[in-house]
Amino acid sequence: MEANESDQPVSATVIPGEPLPAAEEAPTLFAGKLIFWIPIVPLIALDLWSKTWAFALVTGKNAGQFSPQNDVAVFELSWVKLELVTWLNRGTIWGLGDQFHEYLKFLRVGAIALILYFVYKTASKHRWMLLALGLILAGAIGNLYDNFFHFDDAYSRRPQFAGAVRDFIHFFDPEVWNFPAFNVADSCISVGAVSLFIALWGMPNVESSDSAKVTTNSSDGP
Repeated sequence: MEANESDQPVSATVIPGEPLPAAEEAPTLFAGKLIFWIPIVPLIALDLWSKTWAFALVTGKNAGQFSPQNDVAVFELSWVKLELVTWLNRGTIWGLGDQFHEYLKFLRVGAIALILYFVYKTASKHRWMLLALGLILAGAIGNLYDNFFHFDDAYSRRPQFAGAVRDFIHFFDPEVWNFPAFNVADSCISVGAVSLFIALWGMPNVESSDSAKVTTNSSDGP
């Protein structure tokens, strides 16, 4: 009995001079992605420690009485001033959306789940992208800790401050501009977001690359 042509094994055509196609990497959260996980715990620890240290320092310099209006000057130049403050933020940047505080907390939890999904789907060769995602995750967890777990009798149990994120770094020019206070977690998120944008911008367009190869191979002839 003759074998049917459709039963014959199909072999891929190998073009001389072209590299063999690499096998697709199976999605994973861990294998080959140490660069994503390494920065997370140290950055979260730095964020939580720095918030506690700054709030204790500023409160101590103001007769031990906590107030969101307290500040301690660090340095002042002709165009910028840096001070440590004890601002409490229940919203987003500049305190926007503080009336939606409870919704924002769970939106941030969803964002963490989305980051982990992106890490799961991202190939380990995209190291810059994985590092950027690690920075964003560390910042998100640092601020979520304040939202859910940080309580201080000086302010956290007052309804208007409950679950607020602690911001303490404040750059401004008293006469020209005023940048919102931030913390280490915010810095991680900002640096990570910019780095992620750069990484995505620099990624080659796979479809365009494949189309170019097909055009080149067709023009070469048999």
